[in-house]
Amino acid sequence: MSVPRFQLVPGGRLVHDPAAGGVGWRLLGTNNRELGRSSRSYADAEAALAAVADLRALAPDAEVHIVHDAVSGSWLWQLVDPAGAVVATSGRGFRHERECRYNLEQFREAAPTAPAQDAAVVPDFPWQRLTEDILPQGGSS
Repeated sequence: MSVPRFQLVPGGRLVHDPAAGGVGWRLLGTNNRELGRSSRSYADAEAALAAVADLRALAPDAEVHIVHDAVSGSWLWQLVDPAGAVVATSGRGFRHERECRYNLEQFREAAPTAPAQDAAVVPDFPWQRLTEDILPQGGSS
């Protein structure tokens, strides 16, 4: 079984655009599912790892905002630092508030002790590739 861990990922985290540049992080649980993610991108891997170090100390007692998106009907959580900036957010929306709160508690429990990978940033994910990159040679859609 795997252990919870921080993983560095390319691009803007809220926009999901690797072309936006920068590095974000996500916290993966023991089942490799995302427990939460950075709310912003950092200039490089070292800055993202420094943010992870700060988050470890902040996570257990940070202010929390539970947000309901009336348009999608989903619930999200946000961790806020003492200056009022959102530093972490749920990786997805939840159908029920209790599921959102449960995910938040898993994040808060895992974050303080979860190791971070080295400064290597995961390359693009399969769903970020252009259609032409995944079509067989000579194939069409």
